[in-house]
Amino acid sequence: MRKFAFVVFDIDNTILDRFSLDLVTELSGLGFKLTLSTVNGDVENILTKVVQEKIDAKMTINFVKNSYQKSNILVQWLQKYSGADARLALEYDDGTKKRYSEGKVVQLDKSEKDEFGDLAQAATFRPLTPFFQNIQNEIKIEMAASGKSYPFKYPYAYGKNQVTNDEINNPYILDIPVTVKISGTVEHPDVQLLDEAGDAYNRVRFPDLTLQEGQYVLINSASRKIWYFDGATLVDYSAETDPSFDTFLRAKTGISKISINFAPSDSGILTGSWRQYSL
Repeated sequence: MRKFAFVVFDIDNTILDRFSLDLVTELSGLGFKLTLSTVNGDVENILTKVVQEKIDAKMTINFVKNSYQKSNILVQWLQKYSGADARLALEYDDGTKKRYSEGKVVQLDKSEKDEFGDLAQAATFRPLTPFFQNIQNEIKIEMAASGKSYPFKYPYAYGKNQVTNDEINNPYILDIPVTVKISGTVEHPDVQLLDEAGDAYNRVRFPDLTLQEGQYVLINSASRKIWYFDGATLVDYSAETDPSFDTFLRAKTGISKISINFAPSDSGILTGSWRQYSL
């Protein structure tokens, strides 16, 4: 049986809050629609671009038992997360996987209870994204040890990158947002996405930042925000990237690898996830 809920994402894409729905019926808008840009010829048209349209998801939310009370609680809950800064999403569980779409509930009709005491309300959810899966905690790059250094006449330091996974496989028709958290010690963090030939095509660099133990920087490309934690305070760091390069990380269609400039003497750790859009 299909299950639905409204959820709210935190700054690292984990679920901060959830409102599960009793029963959802009369569904529409859960499929996909593509828009094609073409150059028309006499015989054949030339396809130049494919874009997935965002379709309103419409449904009837059925409240079973204590229906008025549940409906009022939902309205209050949605009101709390209807602002522009709140990352509300529709969760759709078809029994095999959970998918999400960020957006807002733009309409919830009023109605009366039926003879059984149940309440059915028509709702419209307006998406800001296609449906996606959160591929969590798949990427991890760290130093196997903090490294050892010898500060004599010929300074030497050694350590080794330990890679749990540095690969992103994106089968979607367009690029997808990647979220990474860099913590531990590293000077001027520099993260790159590499194509299958090993060439960098996306790069985010922090020229004025040196991370110490207990500090981290979080690049959330889905929400288009960067956060820096200095050990005591979390601040918006979105304007502090190197303007010569990119601000966020987006993996293009196909297989990409992620890399970071850990030095042998660093004890840094990069963990990452990505949002896998789908039709």
